[in-house]
Amino acid sequence: PPVVDPPVDPPVVDPPVDPPVGEAKIGKVKVKGPAKVKRKKKATYKVRITNSGNARANGVKLKVKGKGVKAKKSVGRIAAGQAKAVKVKLKFKKPGKIKVAFEVTSKNAGGKTVKKKIRVRK
Repeated sequence: PPVVDPPVDPPVVDPPVDPPVGEAKIGKVKVKGPAKVKRKKKATYKVRITNSGNARANGVKLKVKGKGVKAKKSVGRIAAGQAKAVKVKLKFKKPGKIKVAFEVTSKNAGGKTVKKKIRVRK
C-alpha cells in the first residue's frame, strides 16, 4: 500500500495581544481655603483632584469629615491626565483646632485623602 504522511497540523499562531489596558489613578488632591474660620459661617474650599492615570476616572466623589463639619459632593468623571477643581462650602459647628479630612473616592481610580488643620473661632 502507498505510504501516506500523517496530516500536518498548522503552525501555532500566538493569540492576538490586546493593547495595554488603561488605568485611572487619583494622583493628587490639593485643598485651598482659609486656615481660620468663624463658627457657623460658611467657608469655601477649592479641591483640585488630578487623575494621573491613562484612563478616565469614573464616579469620583468628595467627602469632607471633621469634628462638627461634614459635606459630600459628586465630582463625576475626570479625563486621563486631567484635573478637576471642585468648590465645597463648609459650615463649622464647633470651635477649636479641627482636623478635616478631604477624602476623594472613585469607582475605578482608587482614592486619596488629604488632611487639613483648620482653626475655628467663636
